[in-house]
Amino acid sequence: MNFYVHSGSEEPTGTAGRFIWRDLKTIKGAINRAQRQFGDSPFSLYAFTDFCDGRTFKLVLSGARFPCK
Repeated sequence: MNFYVHSGSEEPTGTAGRFIWRDLKTIKGAINRAQRQFGDSPFSLYAFTDFCDGRTFKLVLSGARFPCK
């Protein structure tokens, strides 16, 4: 699976705070990596198959925030 994640609930302008992960196999793995990447800051996570086709994007989490342990 391919994942696109960005900080906050609104997509940021520029390239800061955006990541594309193509090496993960599960949604749970993407959530875990996003938790490590963003800490207790909010983030939004999408799964996609074709980055150039917006119709293939599926919202997984929007504005998610997890407490640090």
